[in-house]
Amino acid sequence: MSDERRQQKERTARTRAAVLEATIELLVQRGYAGTSTRLAAEKAGVSLGALQHHFRTKAELTVDAMRFVTDRLADEFVSAIPGDGDEIERVSLALDRLLVVFRGPTFAAALELHLAARTDESLREPIRQLHLEDQNRIRESAIELMPGVEDQPGFDAWLLMSVSAIRGMAVATMGVEDTEEEWQLLKGQLLDSATELLSKEST
Repeated sequence: MSDERRQQKERTARTRAAVLEATIELLVQRGYAGTSTRLAAEKAGVSLGALQHHFRTKAELTVDAMRFVTDRLADEFVSAIPGDGDEIERVSLALDRLLVVFRGPTFAAALELHLAARTDESLREPIRQLHLEDQNRIRESAIELMPGVEDQPGFDAWLLMSVSAIRGMAVATMGVEDTEEEWQLLKGQLLDSATELLSKEST
């Protein structure tokens, strides 16, 4: 590849990343209804034509923005957990980290898209696909943190229960700052289930 083509590719990647980051910020600040391709272009500092070269519609832009940031979050999530040490301690850290993710701005943006998909036909199928990708991504991350446990019959049920419970708590406590007592109660139950699952693996 020539230097010119490489530089063009890098510029394109930077433009795309800037637009996607700006879109997430708009979703958090204004919701789906208040987000537009024009506003995303302005916030990213690019022309509307440059944005539309990459993303034809608002639905395509917002779903790709979610995919972009969740890919990055998944990498950061796994890298934040030690690769060795006591398994239950690592699971505990992973659950804490998952709560931070679900109480953060990226999840708020995702929630905006899911709510919008109830009434916006153009979002429905992309959101379904994104949900499946996210479920697979979470499963792969859990397997990295708990290698071998995926062969246990109860693994997928435990993972679904844990993610659903944490996601539900994040929604129920939006705007509530002091949730530590509730979190410790919930995490204790999830760790008890994880301990049972891991003990089956070692037998």
